[in-house]
Amino acid sequence: QSWLTVDLQNVYDISVIDIYGRTDCCPEQLANFDVDIIMPACTCNRWNSLDEGDVFHCHYQATASKRITIMCPPNTREKFVRIKRKVMEGLTSCEVEVHGDPINSVIESDLSRTAYACEHIGYGYVGPVIGTYVANSGVHCTVTCFTNTACSAAEYDKKTNVCTLKGDCTNGTHNKDVFFIQ
Repeated sequence: QSWLTVDLQNVYDISVIDIYGRTDCCPEQLANFDVDIIMPACTCNRWNSLDEGDVFHCHYQATASKRITIMCPPNTREKFVRIKRKVMEGLTSCEVEVHGDPINSVIESDLSRTAYACEHIGYGYVGPVIGTYVANSGVHCTVTCFTNTACSAAEYDKKTNVCTLKGDCTNGTHNKDVFFIQ
C-alpha cells in the first residue's frame, strides 16, 4: 500500500493533524487510509522499524476529501505520523500539517513506560557534554536524550547510574552501555 510518513524530529504532544489533497481533481486518492502516530522501538533504524514500536491508530478516513482535520486524543505523544492506504492504489497528499507541542523533559512527557533504546555496548562518544545526572535506568537516560533536540547520544553507566548526554560517536571501549538516539 502507498504510505507517507512525517518524521517530527522530536517527540511531540500532537493535538491536530491537517491533511490536504489536490483541489483540481482526484479526491479519491485521499480516501480509505489510516493515520497512525508512532514511537519507533529503535530510533537508530528509523524507517525500517516503524511497525516494531508503539503504534497508536489515530484516525481512519473512508471517504474522499480535499482536506481532512484530525483531532488527536489528549496526551498523544509520538515522533512519527504515518498515512497509509488500505488498498493497493496511489495516495496523493499535497500537504500535511502536524500541530502540537514539543516534549522537552522526561517528567513532562511521562514516556518512561513507552520509550525504547538501541543498546550497543563497547562504543564511546566524543563531543560536547550537554548534561550529566543520575538516572533511574538506561531507558530513563535515553528518554532524556531523545526528548532533547540538542542531544545525539546518551551514555549510561550501570555502576554509578550516571547518564551523560553527548554528541558525535567514535569507536572505543568503555565499561558503559551506550544508547544510540539518532
